[in-house]
Amino acid sequence: MKKTITIISEEFENEKTGELVEGVTIIVDGMLKEFLNIIKLEKPEYETNTSIIHDALMRGLEDIKDSITK
Repeated sequence: MKKTITIISEEFENEKTGELVEGVTIIVDGMLKEFLNIIKLEKPEYETNTSIIHDALMRGLEDIKDSITK
C-alpha cells in the first residue's frame, strides 16, 4: 500500500472554554479507501471506516507509548 494519506489539521475554539483545539480530518480515498474496504470485507466487526481508523490509531498510540516506556 502506498504510504500517502491526506491529513488536514484545523484549529477550532471550544465554545464552552474558549480553548483552541486541533481538529484532524483524514481523507479516505485511493489506496486507503481500497484497503479499508478489504478490511471491512474480511473483518465484519469493522462496520465503518471510522471504526477501523479509530482502532488503528489506538493500537498505534499504544505501540508508541510502549516504545517510550521501555
